[in-house]
Amino acid sequence: MQVDLTNRIAIVTGAAQGIGRSIAQALTQNGATVMLSDIQEEKGRATAEELGPNADFFTCDVSDAEQVRELFDTVIERHGRLDIAVNNAGINTGPENRVTIDQYPDEIWHRIINVDLNGTFYCCKAAAAQMIKQHSGSIINIASIAGVVPLRLQIGFVAAKAGVIKLTEAMAAELGPMGIRVNTVSPGSTLVEGTKQLFYNNKELAEKLASFIPMRRPGETNEIAEAVLFLASDAASYVNGHNLVVDGGWVCGFSRDF
Repeated sequence: MQVDLTNRIAIVTGAAQGIGRSIAQALTQNGATVMLSDIQEEKGRATAEELGPNADFFTCDVSDAEQVRELFDTVIERHGRLDIAVNNAGINTGPENRVTIDQYPDEIWHRIINVDLNGTFYCCKAAAAQMIKQHSGSIINIASIAGVVPLRLQIGFVAAKAGVIKLTEAMAAELGPMGIRVNTVSPGSTLVEGTKQLFYNNKELAEKLASFIPMRRPGETNEIAEAVLFLASDAASYVNGHNLVVDGGWVCGFSRDF
């Protein structure tokens, strides 16, 4: 997809690798100036350098409201505006903590909520403050199909991502009259380093997971990035409060043949 984002200023959180990296790449390739942020400083700076002169990097833990304010203030001080905010940073638990609620560790719950939901709130709040002044802007929050259809043994992640989707809808209602669009992209199973280690390096697990996906394969990070690119562009000028599911058909209720 090719769109014109020339002179648009963007922030992408969680952009050192995976989906965030592909989003930042898609935005820069279409003319935007992008500030990447992540807690992985070395990898993030390397990614920004690879993406070229329209990309820069700022270390930020989105669960820390002060660090988020510093990130957004830095971008606005440098460029005077903010046109696109992609709130992608997020975490989930590893297989060792995929247990029922009675065994789910409190510290894992709080960590996921702090990063995935609170972090998105902090970033949205900072983005909205600037975009209201401009009377324009596009905020795109990365949720998950886990926020649409509950996945077993991941209660913290499910709750956080469902919260992100509803946060987005509430913001769309509040900010739409001010010329600001707020949307969500909810990826399904996507081929990143974490899912490779958990599922796709194991043939049996990979086949089991793919059996729930009508397209019989995981998504690629660039396929998520294309959805974000659309929502960031003028092609989506009348799209507001929408959750764009990019999952190969998982949530449509597809059932296997028996």
